[in-house]
Amino acid sequence: MKGMGAAYIMNSDKVSVDDQGGAAKLYREGKEFDNRAKTGVLTEDMPKKMTKAAVDPSVMKMAEERDY
Repeated sequence: MKGMGAAYIMNSDKVSVDDQGGAAKLYREGKEFDNRAKTGVLTEDMPKKMTKAAVDPSVMKMAEERDY
């Protein structure tokens, strides 16, 4: 894109909205990484056994008490 200096701004009424500016000089670089999904150990489900209750019962009890 052209510089956004004073001359560019002052002459903006003489430039077409279809002016490509510097867009013709743009180019696409190669990919830095591929975007294929890798299904490995991290995407597998955790074992279903729970060692501790998901939410401490006292927290649920406090949620039920609406004495505020």
